Amino acid sequence: MIKSIKEIIIALATITGTITTYHFLTISTNTLAFLFMYLPYLLRPPFVMLSPGILAAIIYGRFYPNTAKMIMIAIITSIAWIFWFSAIYPALMLD
Repeated sequence: MIKSIKEIIIALATITGTITTYHFLTISTNTLAFLFMYLPYLLRPPFVMLSPGILAAIIYGRFYPNTAKMIMIAIITSIAWIFWFSAIYPALMLD
């Protein structure tokens, strides 16, 4: 029971930490946009949308090396990032 609670806490911390970091680096400081200009044009959108999920899976894998859970964390983080990037952030900028 305690181990599963720790796994859930680490998973949530990984997801929110990755989303927060990518929000800061992409939207607030424009740092990642500078790095993305070296990628070919067709690789930029998938890299911008999927790289938070891949990074979250790598971070989670450092704590619990379970491939199925790493893939689940990557999918959840990618969906959360796409939702944040396309729905919540533009709504915050309407003021």
